[in-house]
Amino acid sequence: MILAAMALVLSISVLSRVAWPSPQIPVVTTTPLATGESPSTTALTPASGFTIYLPVLGGEDATTLPAELTLAPTLGQLPTLAPFPTPLQWPEPLPGQTASKLGIHITNNNDPYVMEFIRRVHPRTVKAVESLGWLSEVKSASPNTVTIGRIYGQEETWVGTVEPVAAANAYVLNNLQTYQLNPGADYWEGWNEYVINTPERVSWFTQFEATRACTMQAQGFRAIVGNFGVGWPLTFQDMESFLPALEAAQRCGGIFGLHEYNSPTFQCGVDRNVAGIIPGAPFISDVSVGYRTLRYRLWYEGLLKPRGLGDLPLALTEIGISGEPPGSPCNDPGSSGAWKGYQAWWVQQGFGPNGPQAYVNLLAWYDSELRKDPYVIGATIFTAGSGWDDFNIHDILIPLAHYEAGLQ
Repeated sequence: MILAAMALVLSISVLSRVAWPSPQIPVVTTTPLATGESPSTTALTPASGFTIYLPVLGGEDATTLPAELTLAPTLGQLPTLAPFPTPLQWPEPLPGQTASKLGIHITNNNDPYVMEFIRRVHPRTVKAVESLGWLSEVKSASPNTVTIGRIYGQEETWVGTVEPVAAANAYVLNNLQTYQLNPGADYWEGWNEYVINTPERVSWFTQFEATRACTMQAQGFRAIVGNFGVGWPLTFQDMESFLPALEAAQRCGGIFGLHEYNSPTFQCGVDRNVAGIIPGAPFISDVSVGYRTLRYRLWYEGLLKPRGLGDLPLALTEIGISGEPPGSPCNDPGSSGAWKGYQAWWVQQGFGPNGPQAYVNLLAWYDSELRKDPYVIGATIFTAGSGWDDFNIHDILIPLAHYEAGLQ
């Protein structure tokens, strides 16, 4: 994606002078969500649930990946997964908080393991989608856990038709009662994985998010801005163009949010001292960076730290292993079932004795990198709760608790 004749850094003052169309702002009615029950539907246009917007991996527009992790060249017969030799019990509760930065993402919490995990290790971050009232229980059990809430629905028809400042104010107002009824959430996301693939969309969303962050603060709440899908923004210039929203987040008590997924491991595509990981990116020396995982370091090492924003807190509010077709980078055998489809292959590669433990071992490597960066407050693994069966992390919560209990 080429942003022709666009300044590298947009300022809010410039954006405010853009001549946006000014139709009647649509009234969007939402039903406040305050309990752990399934919420009523809202009049907002539903968000597309969980959509991974992947970078271009083939054709003339393909994005070149850096050097990749080398895995075994042949697979042979995949083994049958071995069960745990004995039933694995929960570890003893930690007296304090785990040093791990791995938290959990929950959609409509209906899994008793979720609160048990929280009571045992007191994770750094927890994110809830749809059912939100139970976050107060999280704060009671683990006061130092940072909690993040997300409400379904985003009016993308506003883009280019409603002035972004007015749209941001309307969005906050439409959801204000839900914020007020759910004091267990420390931060609130806005739009999920919005695609900024044109200069106009970058410009509009930058001002929308900058305004939302400060309007939230004025109402007594805190925003998490960005929340881009894996592989987005596509270019470093787009990252620079979003800078005013990040400046506003820092100024108005907000934080930055991103999503990172990879396959078949978190290490795939991660390397040091590689130029041009994305178009326009500066050379990042002596720091491990990847096209998908650890991509957040492009933001911080290449953009935020040089501009005095290196202490802006970052939450990776969705992380995980996504399914890819066979033949993808890093000898990927392919999976149509997210992390669960890789279990047998992981065991064959020696990542663990069974699928859930192998996944925890891979997450531990990622966690070891997150813990090197003080600005990262946590990363929530997608997902527990209802739906998304291929991603569901119920089976890893006990071994994950053991891992996190060992880091104090």
